[in-house]
Amino acid sequence: MKICSLTPTLSPREREFSHTVRRVKRVTRRQLFALAIGGALYGSFRYGHTRAARAAAPSGPLSNAAKDLIAKAWQGLDPSRVLDTHVHVVGLGKGGTGCEVGERLQSVTNPMEYMKFSIYLAASGVQNLEQADAQYIERMSSLAKSQTPHGRLLLFAFDRLHDESGVAHPESSEFYTPNSYVISLAKKNPELFVPCASVHPYRADAIDELTKAAEGGCVAVKWLPNAMNIDPSSSKCDAFYDALVKLQLPLITHAGEEKAVHAEEAQRLGNPLHLRAPLRKGVKVVVAHCASLGSNPDLDAGSTAPWVDNFELFMRLMKEEQWNGLLYGEISAMTQVNRVGAPLKHLLEHPELHSRLINGSDYPLPAINALMQTGAIVKAGFLTEDERALLNEIDQHDPLLFDFVTKRTLHVGDTHFANDVFMIRPELFPKLA
Repeated sequence: MKICSLTPTLSPREREFSHTVRRVKRVTRRQLFALAIGGALYGSFRYGHTRAARAAAPSGPLSNAAKDLIAKAWQGLDPSRVLDTHVHVVGLGKGGTGCEVGERLQSVTNPMEYMKFSIYLAASGVQNLEQADAQYIERMSSLAKSQTPHGRLLLFAFDRLHDESGVAHPESSEFYTPNSYVISLAKKNPELFVPCASVHPYRADAIDELTKAAEGGCVAVKWLPNAMNIDPSSSKCDAFYDALVKLQLPLITHAGEEKAVHAEEAQRLGNPLHLRAPLRKGVKVVVAHCASLGSNPDLDAGSTAPWVDNFELFMRLMKEEQWNGLLYGEISAMTQVNRVGAPLKHLLEHPELHSRLINGSDYPLPAINALMQTGAIVKAGFLTEDERALLNEIDQHDPLLFDFVTKRTLHVGDTHFANDVFMIRPELFPKLA
């Protein structure tokens, strides 16, 4: 009897992966499993078979019911004022973009990070690493252009991690996206893109770089304290805060838990209460995701501080009258399976908060199946099954449009997010007024 071999023919890339696995020493069982998954994901997305991210092409045209839901989502909005305020730009530096991705994410010796990087590439429409930067932007542009009408995307630069002395550490940075790159993209496509700078406040040239970015057209600054090693409450940031106020630039900063960070001390940098420091300086602060993940010590409780949900700490700040007109929340990622729940319900149920909220997609995360599970949104009570079916249909055509229509469709009873959550607030973005 002839026995068929179960060993597949390996591509050069898969052979390279296999050889690397053999070189890895002292790999745990969990790591080995992740290595296998990471390799499979890389190969599947590379050759167009992945189910980790949305399909590249839909199976057919949108139904009339789906088109009606999209039209309903645009009712009451001025497309020229619609702004997605949370869009990531990532690249490998191909074509002279200056972008970087940390070696940790690209090496199979760090299996969990490699797996995450592979999924991220798939979600971004990257099929050729040598053309990664161009394909990332082409995919994002095509999604935005295909929408009729369409708004604009606020593109995030992302600075490197710096130590306490202001020295950059590329080896410890997940991503680096230069301010000059997002500025150039916005200048080439002003109908689609608006640039947002990222400057680490500990840098010796922080004020100069911030001023240069503002002169280049950047309308805001993005921080991720947990991943960049920024303590927003540190006096090292004071001069930077003064410059933000002078230049009329809001600070869009992550607060709460950050999944890219594993050290507890780094997670504490995401404590929402640290943001009183820039608020006292008169900086307009936007809290990404409304700090809707994880917990942190209650710094108002003294040395024996209990741990409190970050969203509760954020809401404490929102209730402090002195921050009216300065403190805002941003609702990106709040429909992801790991976040959907009580914080989103609270925001929807309190229309008085809507004048202090803005919308963002956290692109390309809406294109990752594991994160965007409409069944979980239905189970939480924010969508009906009929709405879910139509949104899933839209999702197969355009994950960016899917995120927008989902947020416009969410409801608790008859209450939806107000129209102005999705449009430029002149008081927050005076350069776009």
